[in-house]
Amino acid sequence: MNSRQKKIISLWLYSGLFLVITMVLIGGITRLTHSGLSMVEWKLIGGTIPPLNETDWQETFSKYQQFPEYQKINKGMNLSEFKAIFFWEYLHRLLGRLIGLVFIIPFLWFLKKKWLDKKLKNQLVFLLLLGGLQGFLGWFMVKSGLVDVPAVSHFRLAIHLLTAFTLIVYICWLIMEVKEKEKFTNPQINKLSKGFMFLLTLQIIYGAFTAGLKAGYLLPAGKGFFQSLFTNFTPDILKNFDVLNNPFNIQFLHRIMAWFVLFFAIYIWQKARNTALQKASVNLLLVISLQIILGVITLLFGVPIFFAVAHQLVAVLVLLSSAVLIFLSSENSQ
Repeated sequence: MNSRQKKIISLWLYSGLFLVITMVLIGGITRLTHSGLSMVEWKLIGGTIPPLNETDWQETFSKYQQFPEYQKINKGMNLSEFKAIFFWEYLHRLLGRLIGLVFIIPFLWFLKKKWLDKKLKNQLVFLLLLGGLQGFLGWFMVKSGLVDVPAVSHFRLAIHLLTAFTLIVYICWLIMEVKEKEKFTNPQINKLSKGFMFLLTLQIIYGAFTAGLKAGYLLPAGKGFFQSLFTNFTPDILKNFDVLNNPFNIQFLHRIMAWFVLFFAIYIWQKARNTALQKASVNLLLVISLQIILGVITLLFGVPIFFAVAHQLVAVLVLLSSAVLIFLSSENSQ
């Protein structure tokens, strides 16, 4: 590829990265506004067109009324209230379709122009497959909430979120490769950064569990951060030590793990001081610190949408900062 082709492909990947991050944020708003189960049908083409008149809206609302969320939680909801929750889920799915077009059409054009070498072509095919998997997992997640219990599985939510974050990191990695970003090989920092990414992945999983089980609402105003784990024991011994389904334990672990993530970031920064990777390690430490502040505010104020979405956005920045540090500290490819 010449420099012009690299620039165009980079801009394309940047636009895709922006759209995927936007998709994640709208997904967060959809969850926080309890809108995710408002669309009970999954149509790839037909679902692109929203209800256009009062008859269409009544028909769509009638379908929603047949499912558990309306019958068990939103009984008595009027059409105007339904339109409000329908909007976010519709926007979320519409953006997903747009992302598919943004990735597929330019990719085919690049293929026709023979701009892609074998390695990049294979990487982009994998990217498209990963995007397709993400769409499937979105349907798989929503389906779990259209049965007897009107709530999506927190396990499926975690898988859906992890796949989205993997997609974001992979696009970022491709951008750095296409731009041939300079590396500063440092095996020690690279190893530490990979360990950090592993811990961060666990934290993201527990963040998804916290969201899926609405565990963020379990910290009453004025209560201490250790309240949840130590004062909510029940006669069910197994439930007391359940770290996969007990929302009190999950929220506690998510909070505690955040400090391990912070201390790990501080350790990496100390090791990277006076090296070419110092700036990248400082960036990582700064976004981690901001993330913890937002997490504390989100819990203490009862999960307000603005701070909860900001918390999710900064989680993406933490992830990207970690990926950049891994890339910059890795060995140059032969």
